[in-house]
Amino acid sequence: MQHLKRFVALDKASHDRSTFDCGKDSLNTFIQRNATQGMKSKLNFTWVLPAAGIPKGQKKPICAYFTLSVCHIERYNLPDDTAKRYPNYPLPVFMLAQLAVDKNCKAQKLGTATLINALRRCAKLSQGGKVAGIGVILDVLDEDALAFYERFSGFQPLKSERDSAIRLFIPMKQLMDL
Repeated sequence: MQHLKRFVALDKASHDRSTFDCGKDSLNTFIQRNATQGMKSKLNFTWVLPAAGIPKGQKKPICAYFTLSVCHIERYNLPDDTAKRYPNYPLPVFMLAQLAVDKNCKAQKLGTATLINALRRCAKLSQGGKVAGIGVILDVLDEDALAFYERFSGFQPLKSERDSAIRLFIPMKQLMDL
């Protein structure tokens, strides 16, 4: 499936969420049932990369998507070299809450393009003074996702309060260098 060149805000009137399938039930369910409600409730914001070549008036299938929100993290969860730079109270961060690529779009390097777009968007928001954030965190869904993120330098494991969760962090300074 061919895709357009840029990510746009999810619009349920324009984008066909029902056909999205990345092979991970939780990510499929999110885009199909929860993403628009999260945006409507101002809990998060989802950007999609629509398919190209769809006749005017028809909903465009989604090739890839990512969802961002903001949250805070306790200083003691950060890597030691980062934690020492900040005061001992909750610190603002961006949360890369979801990132997925449709199975029909594999082998197009859309995972990398989607991650870079999401991280650049966080850096731009922070740099522009629109939203404060010392970095980006993400929860790793499974071993496949961990292998994907480990290919990129800069992600550091966080000290997790949840034993089974793997959470990664990249400082905003590194994002500014993208």
